[in-house]
Amino acid sequence: MAKKNPGQRNFFRFMTLIGVVVIGGLGYSFLVAAPKLSDQEFHKNTSSVETCLKCHVQFSEEIPIMPHRPMGSCTFCHRPAEKT
Repeated sequence: MAKKNPGQRNFFRFMTLIGVVVIGGLGYSFLVAAPKLSDQEFHKNTSSVETCLKCHVQFSEEIPIMPHRPMGSCTFCHRPAEKT
């Protein structure tokens, strides 16, 4: 196997660094994309997925439909509403 010259080695290191930064940025963007739950009273007491699904799977003018499949925990992605 031929030895790589230092220029090639630095190029591949640089490309690896760019790949890691891009993949890390996309992962971070995905995790922070979910909106914070509103400060409405019904969101402050939400602790189970079933409670969320009761409202967000039925069609209503005021309540948005959940744009993804049900997850194990809503607050894994969505920041919970502040309890007062």
